[in-house]
Amino acid sequence: MKYQTIKVEQADGIATITLNSSEKLNSLSWKMMREMTRACDEIERGGRARVIVFAGAGRAFCAGADLDDLQKTVSLKPAQREPNLKAWFKLIWRIKNVELPTIAAVQGAALGGGFALAIACDIRIAADDAKVGSVFVQRGASSADMGMSWMLPRIVGAGWAAELMFTGDIIDAAKGERIGLFNRVVPRDQLMQATMELAAKLAAGPPLGLKFTKRALNRSIWEGLQSQLEYESATQTLTFLSEDFQEGVKSFYEKRKPVFRGR
Repeated sequence: MKYQTIKVEQADGIATITLNSSEKLNSLSWKMMREMTRACDEIERGGRARVIVFAGAGRAFCAGADLDDLQKTVSLKPAQREPNLKAWFKLIWRIKNVELPTIAAVQGAALGGGFALAIACDIRIAADDAKVGSVFVQRGASSADMGMSWMLPRIVGAGWAAELMFTGDIIDAAKGERIGLFNRVVPRDQLMQATMELAAKLAAGPPLGLKFTKRALNRSIWEGLQSQLEYESATQTLTFLSEDFQEGVKSFYEKRKPVFRGR
């Protein structure tokens, strides 16, 4: 299948999905999210891959939501905007359900939706220039989005998850490794080499053994993810319709601090 916003490559049992809109720091458009979901389907059905690597072209992994897309969607009628807003839900659910080990190779910015994409993967390897954060709340939205409120506490613990989600603070790779967000941090020029070495190690493992190991890991921790995604989607829609969110987006474009008024 041909893709417009991502690149999909497969070799030696490793499938690589590269977010390929570097001019926009790989921000998540609705098209990109749908293409990534379809790519997961295609890779799994193809049966050639034993591991999936998620990477970003250029200087960032993923800077978050495509705000132009989001603004256009918010202005639509409810029945028209719902399919777009559900694309985030579907993407995270698909990545968590793919029956192959997944690795995120994170360089530069991984913010908002890009942060959620990284933590949806089983393993995260970061370049030493990585900067990550939920940031949704800094734009007047809820940080509970794209499964963040379910996934992050299970990775870094409730305390760190609360601090990162309440503040929207952006943290560097070293701190991310210290709190357990990243499995390892490597120099930027060694990121893909380190990622592919681990991917090759996993690809050489027993396919059924890996498949059932992942199923068991997911079964042990993911009860309630679907209902949490549904709840997040409903509440996030309310924040997207608020004046505070419009102010958050406007202040982003105007490069100033937002003034939130609680409405």
